[in-house]
Amino acid sequence: MKIPKKMRMFGYDWKIKITDKSEGSFVWKTKTIEIGDKYGEKEAILLHEIMEAIFVELHMRYTGMEGNMPYTFHFDHTEFCKFHKSLYQILKDNKMI
Repeated sequence: MKIPKKMRMFGYDWKIKITDKSEGSFVWKTKTIEIGDKYGEKEAILLHEIMEAIFVELHMRYTGMEGNMPYTFHFDHTEFCKFHKSLYQILKDNKMI
């Protein structure tokens, strides 16, 4: 998969930036996804950030500790289906599938 410079998610154009500052992150305020250049496969990091953004958009990610991570994810099968449809639509809209 080629890493795009921008993509459409949730009705907005998001910028995709390759950086060496972090492994990966997304920022709602600026509609930006950052992908770490030195932290493994960029495609896997991009997919991780897309999935996490969907969980936030669908209110399935909550603040709380899980191991050493500051977030937990909670959803049932119906919510998982909503996640699946969102992921599919984002990948399709951006001609990634």
